[in-house]
Amino acid sequence: MIPGPSEPDPEVLAELSLPILPHYGPKWGELYQDTLARLQRVFRTSNEVILLPVPGQVAVEMAVLNLARDGDDVFVCANGFFSEMIVEMVKLRGANPVVIRNDHGRAITGKQVRAFLENRKGVEGRPLFVVHNETSTGVLNPVREILAACADRGVISVLDAISSFGGIDVRVDDWRADFCIGYPSKAVGGIFGVTPVSISKSCWDAARRNAERIPSRFLNLNTWRKYIDEWGAWGHPHPTTMPTSVVAALHRALEMIEEEGLENRLNRHKVAGKKMREGLEALGLELFPEKEYYSDTVSAAKVDPKLDSSLRTELLDSYGIMIAGGLGELRGKIIRVGHMGTSANEAPIRLTLEAMRAIMTKSPAATPKSVIARS
Repeated sequence: MIPGPSEPDPEVLAELSLPILPHYGPKWGELYQDTLARLQRVFRTSNEVILLPVPGQVAVEMAVLNLARDGDDVFVCANGFFSEMIVEMVKLRGANPVVIRNDHGRAITGKQVRAFLENRKGVEGRPLFVVHNETSTGVLNPVREILAACADRGVISVLDAISSFGGIDVRVDDWRADFCIGYPSKAVGGIFGVTPVSISKSCWDAARRNAERIPSRFLNLNTWRKYIDEWGAWGHPHPTTMPTSVVAALHRALEMIEEEGLENRLNRHKVAGKKMREGLEALGLELFPEKEYYSDTVSAAKVDPKLDSSLRTELLDSYGIMIAGGLGELRGKIIRVGHMGTSANEAPIRLTLEAMRAIMTKSPAATPKSVIARS
């Protein structure tokens, strides 16, 4: 019950036991291209999609390397651990991070971004980074309005949808997201090892203009363009060996999304998030994020520091349930419970809440009224 990786469905795991495909040739090429087509439907885009055999963080670094240039301003919406990480990436790139910041637990709003961009000159063609679903705080940033503000000023938008993709609505074309990063092993329910990225023409063009200033071969979009164009016809549209079994597992997870129906799946995550938040409040815990911006894939609640470690330890030791604690400045102050993919269902949510109730009832650090009343 952590905010990723989620537990894959047994049908997804079964794909890993099948014979390994080579990473080129007609059979692989067909599987790879069909996987990309299914990813486009989850991204809701006609933009080109690629699969990077890297963690999600590295896909974010690809955007930084290709779209940011030495000494240039790069805009970053920062209101949590993972968005602050992007600030560090921009600095390491040699660019200048210009941060639109809110306190952890509060959302970055479209109005805030629009006012920021309107007060600056020369923003056209510069990248802006925003995390859709900040798993470190349980905040869902209203990215539709943020991306609209970017598009209206000619800003290239980079959307980290790693922990929302497949569980919370992502509309790349409608929202005009230029570089959008998904993930297989959170709400999609696949296996980690590849990261899907949707890339607009604006990003390909920017990478071509920056070609001589991109300090990477593998993460250079121009390298990927070369292999897609020159090697794609014989089933090798990527500049490296691919973890083919991981992609096959992702393909099965995407098939299962279509069997369930994307809208049904998004609604299942919405219902799961509501049930988890109601359950945490019934235990006497105060939810951490602003009410208007609750996430449907991860819930965060405040805890007494004494309860934080003991609760998570006993959940794992006594019940085999893993939840997450706070990161960075929130360490020891909040717990984070994932409900994504297979865990966005009534049974695991009920089991988790009942196990928490049993532990908190006997814990000297927990005295919520609901627990006292039920004990």
